[in-house]
Amino acid sequence: MGEIKRRDEIQGDIIHEYDGIEEADNNLPTWWLITFYGAIFFSIGYWFYYHEYTMGPTTPEQYAADVASRAASGEADEQTLLTLVSDSGTVAEGAETFATTCAACHGSQAQGEIGPNLTDAAWLHGGSPMAIYTSIKHGISADAARIEGSAGMPEWGPQLGEARTQAVTAYVLSLRDTNVEGRPAEGEPYDPDAAPDAEGGDEATAEPLDGDEAAAGDEPLDGDEAAAGDEPLDGDEAAAGDEPLDGDEAAAGDEPATDDEPATDDEPAADDEPAADEAAANDDPGEDLQGV
Repeated sequence: MGEIKRRDEIQGDIIHEYDGIEEADNNLPTWWLITFYGAIFFSIGYWFYYHEYTMGPTTPEQYAADVASRAASGEADEQTLLTLVSDSGTVAEGAETFATTCAACHGSQAQGEIGPNLTDAAWLHGGSPMAIYTSIKHGISADAARIEGSAGMPEWGPQLGEARTQAVTAYVLSLRDTNVEGRPAEGEPYDPDAAPDAEGGDEATAEPLDGDEAAAGDEPLDGDEAAAGDEPLDGDEAAAGDEPLDGDEAAAGDEPATDDEPATDDEPAADDEPAADEAAANDDPGEDLQGV
């Protein structure tokens, strides 16, 4: 403690002054000291309880356990599977199950033997968490297998149960991109940033194609290949319907024909029409005078 230079009524004892700045020597409030020392003692106890003696699970461990418990009660989802990868207990259980059920085909280190290598970036049936989970649970049929001569993979879901199936999935996900030397990469690289439906499935689109390859639908095609529908075509290839065609190919219907082709119902009978150049003989006096 420095020498008291003077005492201020508000600040208390002034023990130091430099360039007009004064430093007072006051006791800290009691409540602040209690809070400060209490936090120190609490942190020491917390460290020994959770980290030194591991008497209780840490927050991440408790979260992973809750997720695993929820996963065991129903179908998995992608977030659940990704969380299980960070749970060392689940991954260890998956490794044990893998060794007894999967290593015969995929190798003890998942390097691939009869089955593909599971440690590279390529996947035959999708590398997303749900794609791997589905392959394990429901298996791969011989028809769907992409390795020549392969009989596929058994359906492990009924045998392992939901919890162990998810544990094996978590273990396989933990091996991804570790690149253990073994069977060469097969399939397509997995891109976690790709669209969800990019792996497998149909990539159908609602947008029609431009030009002659436009998809059949309500939108007519441009040009002579317009789809049949309510819209008539332009020109001589107009679709038959209520709209008459332009020109000589007008559709038969209620519309009268052109002026040059009067309807047959309106033509006068041939007997009623006098001949153009022949007058009645009795009415022509010229014939009686020819012999004169």
